[in-house]
Amino acid sequence: MKPLARFALHPLSKYRLACPQFKEPRELLSFSYDDQRQMQMDNRQLRYYQPPQLDPPLSLYAGIEQQILRDSSKNEHIDGLLAALTHLNQDRQEPADFVMYRGMLTRLFVTPFSTRDRWSMNATRVGQTIYVEEDLLPEKLAERQSLSEQHQRATYGGYKFESLCMIDAPAHTLTAEQLAAKLQARESAIVNTNSEYCSVFRTQLGPHALILGAEVDCVDGEKLDEFPARGYRELKTSRVLDSDRAQHSFERYKLLKCWAQSFIAGIPRVTIGFRDDEGYLREVRDIRTQDMPRIVRNKPRMWEANVCMNFATQILQFLRYWVSEQGPEVQYRLEYDPDATEIRVHALGKQAPFVTAEYIHSLSK
Repeated sequence: MKPLARFALHPLSKYRLACPQFKEPRELLSFSYDDQRQMQMDNRQLRYYQPPQLDPPLSLYAGIEQQILRDSSKNEHIDGLLAALTHLNQDRQEPADFVMYRGMLTRLFVTPFSTRDRWSMNATRVGQTIYVEEDLLPEKLAERQSLSEQHQRATYGGYKFESLCMIDAPAHTLTAEQLAAKLQARESAIVNTNSEYCSVFRTQLGPHALILGAEVDCVDGEKLDEFPARGYRELKTSRVLDSDRAQHSFERYKLLKCWAQSFIAGIPRVTIGFRDDEGYLREVRDIRTQDMPRIVRNKPRMWEANVCMNFATQILQFLRYWVSEQGPEVQYRLEYDPDATEIRVHALGKQAPFVTAEYIHSLSK
C-alpha cells in the first residue's frame, strides 16, 4: 500500500530546539475497571502508596501460579476512554485536537531514541478532533500469547511489586492494627490484572490540545481535589544495577520511558523496585520525574527531553494535516518503520469505526 506521506525521523538535530509549551495536565474525571474487567464510573480501584518491606526481602515471583490475567487477545480499542468522555459530555467539554490513551503519546515521545521498535496506530477524524488507537499488529498479538517464561516472570514481578506497595485505604484513616493487617494481607494477595484505576485529563503540547487517558498506579495520602496528578505515583521494576553496562541501559531505556509516561500525565515521582535474578526485592528507590532529564544530561548516547517533545509535536502536526477526511468510518494508519526510520500515513478508506456510536451521539446532545 502506497503511503499518503512520509516523515523522516533523522536527523535528530531538527528537534534540538527549545521545549514546546506543555500545560500541566488537568484531570477531567477518573474511572475504574473492577476485578471482572467491568468499567465503573468511580474510584473504587484507586490505591494508596505504602512502602514495601525490604527486610526480609520479598519475592516478586511468589504467587505467580495463582495470578488472574486479563484476556490479552481482546481488543478493547479506546472504548473505556470514550465511555468516560460520553459520561463527561453531559457537562459539555471543550473539544480537543486529539483523543488517545497516554501510551500512544509516550510511543511518539520515545521513538527518536527507541528507533528499533516498530509501531502502528489507527486514526480517524470526527469534527475537529482526531482519535488515535493502537493498531494491534498480528506479531504483537502473537507475542502476547507466547511470552518466554523469563518475560512472563518479569511482567508478573511488576504487578506483584505494585501489590506490595499499595493498600486500599489511606494509611492515616486506619488504626495501627488495621494498617498492620493490610500490610500483611497484601503479601499473599492474588494478582489480578483486570483491575485498574484510570485518570482522564486534558493537556496541551505545543499548539495541540490533548485529552488523554492513563492508568494510574497509586496516590500518596488522599487524592487531591485540585490537580490530583500532583499526588499520583508511578511504580516500576528493574533488575538490580550491578555493572556500568546495567546502569547505562537503565538510564538509556528504562528511565526514558519512565520519564515520558510520568511527564505526560503530570505525575511527579516514580518508585522503582530493584530485583535480583531470583526475583527478590533488594532495593526501592524514588526518582522525581523532573530530575530524570538531568540524570542523563551530557552523558554519551543518552536521550534528550526537548528532542522527544519536539518530535511528538511535529508528528501530531503531520497527523493533523494528513488525517483530513471526516467521519468515524474513514480511517488512516500511522506507522513507524524501523528499517527505513520513517513514519508513514496510509489512507485505509472505510473501515469498521473504533469511535463508538454512543460517544458520537453524546457529541450531538
